[in-house]
Amino acid sequence: MKKKSQSLISVCLLFILVLGFSFPSSAQSKNQKELALKALRHQDYQQVIAICQLELQKNPRDYDFNFLLARAEAYQGHWNKALEIIEFLLQLYPHNLDLLLFQARLLGWQGNYQQAQEKFREILQLEPDNLSAWLGLVDLAIWQRQTQKALHLCQKLQTRFPEESQIYFKLAQIYYHQGSLKYARQFIQKALNLNPNNKEYQQFLALTVADLRLEYEFRYSFELIAFNDQRTPYQTHRFTLELGLPRHKGAFLFIGEETRRFERNDTSVGGELYYVLRPGTYTHVDFRLSSPAVHFPRSSYHAEIYQSIFRQGEISLGFRRYNFKHNSSLVFTGSAGIYWGRFFSFLRYFFNQEKEGTHWAWFTQTRMYFAPKNFLFLGVGGGARPFRVMTLEDWQTQESFLVLGGLNWLLGKRLHLLGQFTFRQDKGGIKRYTFFAGLGYKF
Repeated sequence: MKKKSQSLISVCLLFILVLGFSFPSSAQSKNQKELALKALRHQDYQQVIAICQLELQKNPRDYDFNFLLARAEAYQGHWNKALEIIEFLLQLYPHNLDLLLFQARLLGWQGNYQQAQEKFREILQLEPDNLSAWLGLVDLAIWQRQTQKALHLCQKLQTRFPEESQIYFKLAQIYYHQGSLKYARQFIQKALNLNPNNKEYQQFLALTVADLRLEYEFRYSFELIAFNDQRTPYQTHRFTLELGLPRHKGAFLFIGEETRRFERNDTSVGGELYYVLRPGTYTHVDFRLSSPAVHFPRSSYHAEIYQSIFRQGEISLGFRRYNFKHNSSLVFTGSAGIYWGRFFSFLRYFFNQEKEGTHWAWFTQTRMYFAPKNFLFLGVGGGARPFRVMTLEDWQTQESFLVLGGLNWLLGKRLHLLGQFTFRQDKGGIKRYTFFAGLGYKF
């Protein structure tokens, strides 16, 4: 009997010791999760990753820390890493809707729209009223510039979920990007009526009201062209006043410039119009006048129309007319471009026919976007005048090859920075190096 009592006491003591170690460990794990969630809310992704990696060394299959790690990686743009983690978790929890939703989102952010759509559809088969999956399909349509499809989906959801503020927020976003500020304000106000304390909705309402004000920008730019021969570098100064049009319909630019080449100055004045005719269709019109027209053409005109096609494409057709003192010429031009995730690439051609024959040129460029107006670009071209003709010397160059790169960047809310470097080799071996820099101020 005594031996049995001692054995029972030993078992109880062992149980107490196990509980004593497990409770602090569990409490510590919970505390670390709270710290990671707090860091995620404050966008301190490196701290989230550090906490999660440390905890996952103890338990590699932990759901919460794996999911937190995937989100932190994804919000830094490391989508492949995030997808690997989510796919690992889906092996453990194959029908977890949170995981499936995040996987679909990641595929959409990567630009794999078809796969993302299939994943959202799979979720809706499991749960037909899953609003997050429906809104995911709306986002896919918006990202692919399928505005009518996005609107149609939202209208169906509005009937199905009349009290869900997120649907009205999506409608407000769609109309805002179309330039229909009146409808955007109406729908964001409906969203706020349903969820009055949502800060994101409040900020968006303020944005639609702010956009009632027209935006202006004054820019100065300087261009220097150096050569591999003994000539003095060319210099060009340009002043631009850009006036935004109401309802995001485009912009009108007043432009004045002066160039100095071969110890002679020349000036040019003119304007450019960018105007949205309808969603997916816009036009670009440019005219210039020059006096004394030593280098610049006496007058030049450019008109081109752009049209979105399919899901991510854009094409254009237009013409350019140059009237120099002793000759004139008409150039036909066009382009084809495609949007792919954060990238936009296009190919432009030029065709002109003169007495001595037909001339072709081509130019291609790729942009990498970091924000709607912040991007880096790289381009290459060849043929007869694979660039915008500015002076008589540009026009007389029959064959050349060029490579260029640069940036267009908004610094804060007011400053606009532009920069470009171009290397060009003309037929005959002349090499030119162009440095362009501009600074604008929005008011």
